[in-house]
Amino acid sequence: MITVKNLTHKFGDDTILEDIDMTFEEGKIYGLIGINGAGKSTLMRLISSVYQPTSGKIYLDGEVIDTNSKNKELLFFLPDDPFYSLNATASSLAKMYKMFYPLFSDMLFNNYISRFNLNPKQKVIHYSKGMRRKLFLSLAIACKVKYLLLDEAFDGLDPLARKEFIHFLLEAYETNPMTVIISSHALRDLEDIIDNYVVLDHKKVLASGKVMESFENYVKYQLAYTTPINETLFTKLHPTELKIVGKIVQIVIRRNEEYEEELRKTNPVMMEELDMDFNDYFTNLVHERGE
Repeated sequence: MITVKNLTHKFGDDTILEDIDMTFEEGKIYGLIGINGAGKSTLMRLISSVYQPTSGKIYLDGEVIDTNSKNKELLFFLPDDPFYSLNATASSLAKMYKMFYPLFSDMLFNNYISRFNLNPKQKVIHYSKGMRRKLFLSLAIACKVKYLLLDEAFDGLDPLARKEFIHFLLEAYETNPMTVIISSHALRDLEDIIDNYVVLDHKKVLASGKVMESFENYVKYQLAYTTPINETLFTKLHPTELKIVGKIVQIVIRRNEEYEEELRKTNPVMMEELDMDFNDYFTNLVHERGE
């Protein structure tokens, strides 16, 4: 288990994270969500001891994480732009990682790079951005760690490669149930794989919980009217999202006992409930902050 207690981190006078408390349970897949600059990458670097917190503590299986932690081999952090030398190849990187991760699986690594059609002897500098992402994702999974941190996991992957990697990640998770923390702007991709989520905003944890349970906090409808209408018709509903195009309205509101009755009072000729997805949920959390 990863436990973050009273964590604050600053760069000079600039506070990035402030008084953060959270727990990442074992065997769960977490989505770490937030707008640019919310502190997602910083938090991952703190958990992996790339940075040391300004104040507060981070515990890995009950022990404080620092640069000298013996349990660092239990954790793999993949940044959005990992370092590699100019002469590095996939094979040489695999040999290097084996020095730090005793459970590294050559069979698993070779399987992944074969399925991603990567040449293990070609210099990594000649790979495309998407190819490099596939390589380092393959290395990350092959290390067979207990905690896997993926920063912008899908960056550089085309839609087909994203689906392929999601399949590979879940496949690896089945054989090695690890704790996975994934930050990504591809929220719809995250929705397919995460159990829980943490939303960072304004230096703090804005929200956290189980994905499906949180969706139930909101309801989304599409409405149609016989004449054009304006937003004042929905003032009493306090919508978190409202889109009006002529006679068609799409609205998101917090679920309560009276919302359906209040919607019907606006006299729509058509009223259809739509499915909420994780992108809708995140957008409405931010909207409620007035951003």
